Amino acid sequence: MKTLFQLFTGLSWLLLSNLSLSAQLQTPYILNGSATQQSCNCYVLTEDVMNASGTAWNKNKISLNNSFDYYFDVNLGCKDQTGADGIAFILQTQGTNLGATGRGIGFQNISPSLGVLIDTWQNASDGDPPFDHVSIQMNGDISHLTSNNLAGPVTALDGNDNIEDCSWHIFRIKWDVTTKLLEVSIDGALRVSVQKDLVADIFGGEPMVYWGFGSATGGSANKQQFCAALRPQLRFDNHQLFCEGAPIVFGDDSKSFGSITRRLWDFGDGTTSADANPPPHLYTKPGKYEVRLVIEDNGGCISDTMKQDVTIGTYPQTDFTIDQLCTDRSVTVTNKTTLGVGTIRQWDWDFGNGQISAAQQPSITYTDTGTYKIKLQATSAQGCSTSMQKASKVYPTPRISATGENACIGQPISFTGTDETPLVPLLQWYWDFGNGQQQSGQQLNYIYPAGGAYQAALHVASTDGCLSDTSYVPVNITDINLFAGNDTLAARGEPLQLNARTNGSGLQFTWSPTTGLTDPGIADPVAYLQQDQVYHLTVTSSEGCVEIDTLNVKVYAGPDFYVPTAFSPNNDGRNDVFRAISPGVSQLDFFCVWSRWGQEVFRTQSLFATWDGNFKGTPLPAGTYVWMIQGTDYKGRLFSRRGTVTIVR
Repeated sequence: MKTLFQLFTGLSWLLLSNLSLSAQLQTPYILNGSATQQSCNCYVLTEDVMNASGTAWNKNKISLNNSFDYYFDVNLGCKDQTGADGIAFILQTQGTNLGATGRGIGFQNISPSLGVLIDTWQNASDGDPPFDHVSIQMNGDISHLTSNNLAGPVTALDGNDNIEDCSWHIFRIKWDVTTKLLEVSIDGALRVSVQKDLVADIFGGEPMVYWGFGSATGGSANKQQFCAALRPQLRFDNHQLFCEGAPIVFGDDSKSFGSITRRLWDFGDGTTSADANPPPHLYTKPGKYEVRLVIEDNGGCISDTMKQDVTIGTYPQTDFTIDQLCTDRSVTVTNKTTLGVGTIRQWDWDFGNGQISAAQQPSITYTDTGTYKIKLQATSAQGCSTSMQKASKVYPTPRISATGENACIGQPISFTGTDETPLVPLLQWYWDFGNGQQQSGQQLNYIYPAGGAYQAALHVASTDGCLSDTSYVPVNITDINLFAGNDTLAARGEPLQLNARTNGSGLQFTWSPTTGLTDPGIADPVAYLQQDQVYHLTVTSSEGCVEIDTLNVKVYAGPDFYVPTAFSPNNDGRNDVFRAISPGVSQLDFFCVWSRWGQEVFRTQSLFATWDGNFKGTPLPAGTYVWMIQGTDYKGRLFSRRGTVTIVR
C-alpha cells in the first residue's frame, strides 16, 4: 500500500487516471449467477440478455443495532420501453447464495428480508404503476397490493418517469437505529421511507443480517450495474467570494461507501494538496481554473478524477450614463459597466427618490425637479461587487396648448400657442401642419394649398432641453372645387343639359344670368338658347366659402354635325384629333372613317370620342380619308352626313 500511496501522491494525473487496478480486484462480495466484478468497486449484476439473474452479497454481516448511511451508484441500462426488470438492495438472514429471476429482481421469496426495489417493468398483477418506480418491501413479496408493501411505489427519479437513461444515479440507504427510520434517496431527493423496528418486526430479534444487491431479467432485459459509491465532489460556502485577491476554501463533499483514506487535490494553477481539508488557496491572478480531486477508500479503490471549473473573477468597473432628465418623462439609463473575468449576476439601482430596479438597462421617471443621487451596484456570479454614484438634475417639463380654426381654400389660418407654465423658460415653438410642412413660432398664419381635414400639432422645447407634450389642433379646409363644365355648343332652341361638378354637400348654386335656364338654383339646369350665352355660376358652402366659375355656350342652328376638313396629329396641342361636334343630337348611331381603299380605320358611338389618326396603334399616312356619321336628334329624327378629312403630317 505504501507503493500505491507514493504513486497516488507523486505521479501526474495522467498516470494516476491510467493506474492499473488489477491488484485491487479482490472483492468483498460473494457473486452469484450472472454477477461479475468490473472494477475495484463496481459490479454488473445482469448483462443485456434475457432470463438472467445476479446477486452480490457482502461477505460481512452488519448489525441493525447500529445506524448506517450507505451510498451506491446504480445504472439501470439504456432501454426505456423494452428494458427490465430492475435492481434491489436487500437485507436478509438466509445466506449468500440466494437470488430470483425475472420480475423477482433477485428478491422474491427471500424471507425474512427487507428490500428496496427499483422496478423498471410494469407487472399489472403486482400492482406496478406504468413508470419506473421505487418501493420498500418485506419478506420477499414483490406485490404492491399486500401489507408487505411498506412504502411506495413512487417514481424512481423525482419528476421523471424513466431511470433507464444510460446514466449513473446516487442511491442512498440511511438507517437511524434511534428513530427506527429507514430513508431511501436517489440523486439527493428523498423518494420513500418507513419507520419500523426492523430487528423485532422483520428479523425476529436477530440484528445481524447479510446485505447486498440483486437484479434479474426475463423476456426483456437491460444491463444493470451498481458501484460502492466513490464520488469525489467539491463543497463551497454559499457566501464565499471567488474574486481576485480572495482566498478560496475548498471543502470535500465526496460520497463514498467506505471511509475515504486519501485525497489528492490539483487546483489548476500548478499547486496540489493531499490534505482532507486543504488550507485556503489564493490564486495569483483571475481566470478560469480546472480543479481536480481524486479519492481512495479503505478498500484500496481509487475514484475517477473529478474535474470542476472554478472561475476567479475580477471586480466590475461600474459606470452608467443618463440622458437629460425632465419631470414626467421616462428615460432609459445606459449601463456601461464592464467586467474582465466572470459574468454579472445582479444589478441594484437606487434612483434617490424611493425607486429601485434590478434591470440591466432600467427606465426611470421623476415627478419632481431637483438633484438626485443615482447609485448602481453590480455583483458578479463570483460574488465580486462594486458600486458608483452620480448626481443628476431633473428639470421641469413645459406645458402648452394650441388653437387654430377652419378656413376656406386659399384663406390664411391663424394658429396660436399658449404657454401654460410661464415660469419655465422656452427656447422654441414647433408647428407641424399635418401635411408635411413645418414652421416655428408661437403665433403664425398658414395657407393650406389643398382642401381636406388636417391634424396640426404643436410642441415646445425649454431652454433646459425638455420637450412638452404635443398639443393637437384639428383643421378643416373647405374646397368646393367648382367646375361649371366645358365650354360647349348648343342647337338653337333645343335643350342643353348643364352639369356643374363640386365637392361637398349642402351647397347653394346660383347661375347668372338666368337666361334660358329651367332652374338657376341647382347644379344641373337645362338651358334653351337662341344665341350665344356666357353663364357665371356662384356656389356657396355651409361654412360660407364661395367659388365662381364661367361657362361659355355657342349656339348653332341645328341639330347638325360639324366636322372639320383636316387635322394634324403631331401632338403639338393644336388640331391633334378628329371629332364631330353634334349640337341637338341626343344619340349617335355611328361615326366611321375609311381609307381610300375602303378599309375601316375608326368607329365610335360616343358623342365625345375622338380619332388620333392611328389604326391599331400605328399612325396612318398623310392623305384624304372618307367619313360618315349618323345620329338621332332630340325629336327622334334620324339624320346623317358624310365627307372627307385630310391628315396633315
